[in-house]
Amino acid sequence: MPTLKELSIMYAKKQPKMVDSITEEAPILDIIPFAEASHGLWNMYEEVESVTGAAFGDMDAALTTLNVTSELKKFDLSVMGGEMECGEDKAKMYGGKEKYFADRMGPVLKKSGMTSEVAILYDCLRQYCIDNSLLIDAAGTEDTCYTILAVRFEEGVTYGYYSPEGFKQGAMLHTLPINGGNVYKNSSGILVYGIRLKGYFGIQIASTYTVHAIVNIYSGKIPTEAQLDDLIANVRGTPANTFLFMHPKCKNLINGYKEEKVFMSVRDKDLNTLYDAYQSIPIVPSYNFLNGTEEAISV
Repeated sequence: MPTLKELSIMYAKKQPKMVDSITEEAPILDIIPFAEASHGLWNMYEEVESVTGAAFGDMDAALTTLNVTSELKKFDLSVMGGEMECGEDKAKMYGGKEKYFADRMGPVLKKSGMTSEVAILYDCLRQYCIDNSLLIDAAGTEDTCYTILAVRFEEGVTYGYYSPEGFKQGAMLHTLPINGGNVYKNSSGILVYGIRLKGYFGIQIASTYTVHAIVNIYSGKIPTEAQLDDLIANVRGTPANTFLFMHPKCKNLINGYKEEKVFMSVRDKDLNTLYDAYQSIPIVPSYNFLNGTEEAISV
């Protein structure tokens, strides 16, 4: 399934570079797969509660009754959006309100992407791990910690969802002129032009076997290889659909393990000493993680 960047290119008409700005400083947004929500502003899914499968038995004996019990659940999308204003006089000096808004769209979207990625990492993925006790403790006790998140993406289970309503204009965020594009008086009594940006997105997590975290990491308390291996095993990780998310400085802390994990063949021309993966699971570093300022968690 496509990522937000690929979706924007798919829908792009008038603003093909819009998502390039929003994902430039948010690398995790650039790899999370997204699918269209089942009902526009929310996604419905079934969570399996119990399964009775086929079993071996004696000849001519009664067969096992097969059954699947499930519960229908609803996941609501969240709103990504905001408003931007331009003073009437400034718009005239700038050559028009359209040029003013267009020149500022890149930085605004870049910051929006960074803010959204922080929300996904901390309010969604990490908080889900905390709420469901999906934590491995690196044993740090000071409030100078990092987190490593393991996430296995599976459509219908743990996945990104979007509403196509936001893509109708050919851009990721639907743009609407405030007051029909005419000048109006804002809350400060100033005559301005304004636009509203809005889109609907969300990260659904429907299984505790798809996300896990190592917490309480810092230079004096580095995860062991066994803990990293358990982290991957806890999400049933495979290189095809699993990622390790962390701050670049946290990535540096575990680089030492590569000396024992790397193998060279006669085809190798050099030895890469940087970590791109652990046990073939890709590592995606992001500066949108807190830089060693997380509070220690009681596990």
